[in-house]
Amino acid sequence: MFPKQSFSEVNGGASAARTFDDARDDRKVEVSYEQHEGAEVLALRYMTWTDGLGWCCQKTIRVEEDQLDELHRALTVARHRARRRAAPSSSRRARRGAVANSPPVGLN
Repeated sequence: MFPKQSFSEVNGGASAARTFDDARDDRKVEVSYEQHEGAEVLALRYMTWTDGLGWCCQKTIRVEEDQLDELHRALTVARHRARRRAAPSSSRRARRGAVANSPPVGLN
C-alpha cells in the first residue's frame, strides 16, 4: 500500500543524515539531526515496516554532541567483533599469526 521510504526520504531528506538498511527489508535504522530542548542532537531511529501502515518508529535514541565519540568507539568495537565472528576460522588463525601444525623440531 505504501512505498518503503521513510518520511524524511520522501520530503527530500532535509534532516536525515543517512538510512542504513538492514539485511531484512522490514527494519532499518535512520540517523538524523533534530532540535531537542534547544540543542541540535543526533537521533537514531529504529524503524520497522508494517503492511498497511508503512514505516513505524519503534524507538528513538537521542545522542548529544559530547556522547558522539563514545558512540563511535562502541560502534567500531561492535563492527570489528561482528567481522571477526563472520570470518572463516582459517583466516582468523592466519591473522593472529598462528603456525600450522608441523612436527616439533627436536634435539637429537
